[in-house]
Amino acid sequence: MGPFLFLSLIGVLMVFSSSDDYSAGAFSFLIRQSIFALIGIATVFVFYFFVKIDWLASPKWTSLAMLITFGLLLFARFIAPATAGTGAHGWINLPMFNIEPAEIFKIVIILYLASLSSHRLDKYQRKSRGTRPHRPLNLNNQNTTEKVKMIFGYTRFQVIFVLSNLLIVVLMPDLGNALIALFLIAVIIFSSGPNPKYLFLSIALILLIYIFLPLIIKQIPESFLSSHYQARRLLIFMDPWPYAKNQSLQLVNSFYAIAHGGLFGVGLGNSIEKMGYLPEANTDFIMAIFVEELGSISLFIVLGLLLIMIGRMFYIAFHVRNNFGRLVLYGIASYFFIQALVNLGGIIGALPLTGVTFPFISYGGSSFLISSISVGIACVVSRTYSEQIKTRRRESRQRARMRK
Repeated sequence: MGPFLFLSLIGVLMVFSSSDDYSAGAFSFLIRQSIFALIGIATVFVFYFFVKIDWLASPKWTSLAMLITFGLLLFARFIAPATAGTGAHGWINLPMFNIEPAEIFKIVIILYLASLSSHRLDKYQRKSRGTRPHRPLNLNNQNTTEKVKMIFGYTRFQVIFVLSNLLIVVLMPDLGNALIALFLIAVIIFSSGPNPKYLFLSIALILLIYIFLPLIIKQIPESFLSSHYQARRLLIFMDPWPYAKNQSLQLVNSFYAIAHGGLFGVGLGNSIEKMGYLPEANTDFIMAIFVEELGSISLFIVLGLLLIMIGRMFYIAFHVRNNFGRLVLYGIASYFFIQALVNLGGIIGALPLTGVTFPFISYGGSSFLISSISVGIACVVSRTYSEQIKTRRRESRQRARMRK
């Protein structure tokens, strides 16, 4: 909770600082982001003290959540108006706030697949080990058919249901969130028992595609890249400078902001790029303003806090004796990691721009509240792990007294 609270505070300050040039006024964004932060913090405490892990692991509840998310995605894509400028259908506009269903989809897909996979693994472990259902699963002695059934044993309906949700996100179009969701799906599947070598092979394949991405892009006609909004981002990724006054205006001004900030920044509130030069200064490109005002050193501190949170999640996932808790923590930790990686990669030109926000820092109710819910779910699993440790210590003391 410590890194979460600190990052939330930084986020509120940076949203206020980076919103000077907006017509609504910086104080308007400060008030809204503060409300989002308070609701998010309250949500984390509600999850920690009142939500049980068995509720989250219920296939009925996770299936209902997926069904509601599917409805929201359909409404956003086919009924809600498109976003001005991009033509994307990613938002549901409400009187007090807006909903971004693609953000909701990312955490719901983690819960849904973790629930399905954990119940299948629990059932198999109870069958094979009797009263010890939470021992790590070893599939080395099973035949290939049994392995496939235990790892990829989703029903045809479940596969079609997940892919249908993913397809709507692609059609919005929101390729950034679609790729992140696809990555999270792969994480849950690979965490369900396959040999780790397949995970490493997949990572190696992704790195290989990234290395040869410039060569792949060069094979695509420039006329196609320049005429399609999503494809244009690949053109900007290749060489932003020829398009600095139009298509790559955001990226080039992000470079200027980072260079202007240097190691120690120009001071909180003193950014030049936020004054109309860098669009989306308080959302997608807020970390460029952050570096300009507070410097690269401060960025490393923020990344350190985020990595502490992620590392703690992985540590608990390695040790908790609960299949659902293990899988959901792998998914949430990966969610925060890939979200931050894609955002920072975009603003420094190392990855194509995707419009993905930075966790806890960027302005936005949907992004912040979903991130807060993710932390709350992680806290529920952490509480389960703490109870597990207490039970072990109590059993150890009982055994010691019996030996005496």
